Amino acid sequence: MTAAYNPFEILNVPMLKRIAQHGNHFIVLQRFNWPGIEPGRGFMGTPYTDQAKAAQHVSHLSEKEGKVLNLSADATKITDLINDPKYYLFLNTFRDPNWDNRILKHYQRNIISYLRARMTIRQTDQIDINLSLQYGRLKAVVTANGPEHTFDAYEMIK
Repeated sequence: MTAAYNPFEILNVPMLKRIAQHGNHFIVLQRFNWPGIEPGRGFMGTPYTDQAKAAQHVSHLSEKEGKVLNLSADATKITDLINDPKYYLFLNTFRDPNWDNRILKHYQRNIISYLRARMTIRQTDQIDINLSLQYGRLKAVVTANGPEHTFDAYEMIK
């Protein structure tokens, strides 16, 4: 097995300060699953300037999946998580401009197996996969010989 590829920016204290300096006063911190990260140990942060937009993000999450934190009032909670070595925090931005192609290439075998189990795909079918981040979750929109299907990308690559 090869090492896991993770395209997301790491959320650390200097990054947190930059987020606040850019006028983002709120962050949605939610559970994040990824190969190589033990379940319950990963978190994804999405910064917001407006609390209403952050609350809208949380409304798309399942119960206890995430919450809105105020960067000034809850700074200690966030920095405690960042400084705890058993947790991994990421920002909803990508460190690699070619992240989507690298994910598809790195996890190709898992993705093909997943899709064959859930879709009718022939050897000659062209498969189009578009990855995007939606409410802190990486989603894959897949088209192959018919209608498009949306999958949780983590489920495809794990």
